[in-house]
Amino acid sequence: MSNPAISCDIIITSIRTRSDNSLGLSVSTPDLNPDEQLAFLQLKNRNLKALIQPLTETPSELKEVRGEFDRKSPSQRLRAVLYLLWKQQESTMPYDEFYLRHMNKLIETHKAMLEPSPH
Repeated sequence: MSNPAISCDIIITSIRTRSDNSLGLSVSTPDLNPDEQLAFLQLKNRNLKALIQPLTETPSELKEVRGEFDRKSPSQRLRAVLYLLWKQQESTMPYDEFYLRHMNKLIETHKAMLEPSPH
C-alpha cells in the first residue's frame, strides 16, 4: 500500500471538545474523484500531520501544536488513562488505591513474562 500525502482545500464544518482536552474536527473536501477518495481512505485512522491555514489571508505566524507524545512521559500518559478509567467506572475505591491495584496487576503480568534468572 502506498503512503499518499494529500493537499486540498477543506472547510472545518464542526469542532467538538473531548474529555482528554483534545478536539474532534469534521472537515469537508471539494468533490473528489475515485482516486482522490481512495487517497483519503488510505489515511483513515492513521497519525497524520496537518497544516491548516486560511486561503484568503497570509498567516501572521505558524502556531505549532505539539502532541501528547511530545509533552507527557509514558508513565504520565498511563496514569492519566487509569484516572479516566477510574472516573468512567465510577469506582467507590479511592483513586490512589485503584491506581496501585492496576499498576501492580500490570507489573505482575510483565514479571510473569520474564524468564527465570539462572542463580
